[in-house]
Amino acid sequence: MSRLVVLLLGAALLAGCSEDGGARHDPVLGPQFPVTDVTPVPGPAYSEQVLNGRPHTLVHTPTHTTRLPKAPDVVWRADGTAMVVGAHARVLDPATGRWLSGRVRIGEYGVTPEALTTVGLRHPDRVIVYDAALGAPRTIEVPAAEAETDQLGEDAEFHLYGRPYTLGGVTFVEWGVNSENDLLTDHGLFRIEGDRISQALRNEPLVRLWPSADGGSLLAIMQDNGEDEDCGGCSVEQKVVELDPRTGEIAADYGMPPGYSRAWRISGLDKVGTTVVVQFVVRTGDSGDAYQTWTYDGVWRRLAEAGDTRTRFQVGGEIAWSGDTREANPPYGLTWTPASGSVEVIRDRSTPCPTDKTDWTACPTVSLPGSLLPLDRS
Repeated sequence: MSRLVVLLLGAALLAGCSEDGGARHDPVLGPQFPVTDVTPVPGPAYSEQVLNGRPHTLVHTPTHTTRLPKAPDVVWRADGTAMVVGAHARVLDPATGRWLSGRVRIGEYGVTPEALTTVGLRHPDRVIVYDAALGAPRTIEVPAAEAETDQLGEDAEFHLYGRPYTLGGVTFVEWGVNSENDLLTDHGLFRIEGDRISQALRNEPLVRLWPSADGGSLLAIMQDNGEDEDCGGCSVEQKVVELDPRTGEIAADYGMPPGYSRAWRISGLDKVGTTVVVQFVVRTGDSGDAYQTWTYDGVWRRLAEAGDTRTRFQVGGEIAWSGDTREANPPYGLTWTPASGSVEVIRDRSTPCPTDKTDWTACPTVSLPGSLLPLDRS
């Protein structure tokens, strides 16, 4: 064999390996659905959900702060708007505080650039898909007969669960058998296009679906320990995969970065072009938790710009949250680092959490919009 052939073979093998001891993962796929332009968020922007006292949520942007009663969740969207979600959903322009839609009732829900998809509202076998403006609702009936199972009966009911998502006009929703009998565990994923319902990932260890911010890809977190289902509070190995939009089955397996252990948990996930980016909460024992952000484009690499905080990159700089995630509503630090100028400490980590009249103490839960990657790489 010639020296040139040997070199080429060596290069090909290296290209197929990660930095995690030579483990081979799949190449990153290109966009699988129509891609929406993602509007960069001017910073500093964030929301804080206050649960004690009179519960409320504050949505902060450089130009406006909006106060929302009853502490709804805020889901930041690709076009720069926010979905405000409680018992109802409504679209907010966070830069002005202006409402951009009416309200719709929802159950379990998933948000993509093109749709709000919801299940479980009064009917466990019904999916409702709203467009981006929360109009044009489309109701999809999903009969129990569509599930490939023989476990349904008097004490075992069919139901849809988890966060459903609609991308490229195709809706994906999980199904399962609801029973107090631990032996009845059939579950899977439905792919719904028009009137056609097909099944995927039957009894596979799917933890959750996770669409990319631009709507171009449907990622998923799977368990990687041979178990049949998510085991609730236990810690098990996981991995990141991408689903095939034509079938709902796994199209690419991206694995996990070097040093990964079952103590890590994913707190953010996206795919930008052909780069997968994952933000982890890394358990570090008695010293607390830290965050690590990794990218995968055929090789896993740690993103140095994110440091050890939960970081989002916004127009004009980056915003970072730091705190011990082992606590419920822990004390935290929140800082804004502009592209030029001094760091702004929005909240010092030593600041006590507020206490209400019942002496219940809790810090706000913070949601950060923006990119997991620096904007010049997004």
